[in-house]
Amino acid sequence: MRQTALIVEDDPGTRHVLASTLAGAGIDTLHAENGKSMWRLLDENPDLIILDLSLPDVDGLELLRQLRQQSEIPVLIHSTRSDEIERIIGIEIGADDFLPKPCNMRELLARTRSLLRRCQRQTGTRPDMRRLHFGEWTLDIAARELTHSSGQPTPLGVSAYALLTTFLDHPFQPLSREQLSAALKREYLPYDRIIDVHVSQIRRILGKQADGSGFIKTLRSQGYVFTADVTTSN
Repeated sequence: MRQTALIVEDDPGTRHVLASTLAGAGIDTLHAENGKSMWRLLDENPDLIILDLSLPDVDGLELLRQLRQQSEIPVLIHSTRSDEIERIIGIEIGADDFLPKPCNMRELLARTRSLLRRCQRQTGTRPDMRRLHFGEWTLDIAARELTHSSGQPTPLGVSAYALLTTFLDHPFQPLSREQLSAALKREYLPYDRIIDVHVSQIRRILGKQADGSGFIKTLRSQGYVFTADVTTSN
């Protein structure tokens, strides 16, 4: 089954290059030149959004913030606004990945494929029906839903979900940034802070344990470790 990427980009030349690159990999595209068009094309149920931050009718970060209030569709930011602060803000408010302009189109295609694989539901295999319990939280694997004991579900993007699942499957085991990058199906780059920003996002969502400590501890020069007991139910 072919998948579809929604390209939200006001520059026609960039839209053409992106569409041609994705078409060569068998990925269909929809094109939105502004935020208003993006909202309309979401009715077509695209599998992923490639988002420019500099749009004529709305700031891309604000558009992403609004999108995350109602959708967990994977978002890859592709923008000239690529300084570290912009990248961190973009990831913290819900982007799954960030590539600066200009970038190598092969890398963009690889990142796009990775996000599509991450969010694609498994077919022909028995679904994972586990519920993972830790502290006052439950992660329902089948529903991809994180719920607090208060009953309030908390949305997770596909990248944060993949990392949290990896932590819960390996409690009290040190996980390097290379291992966590592999969980996101992306190449690890020593100066890439994507993993760190996603971990910060998860920490902010989970808050503190009953004893006041965090759920995820940083291991200097090693990576991270999840420091709470995890139990499983079906």
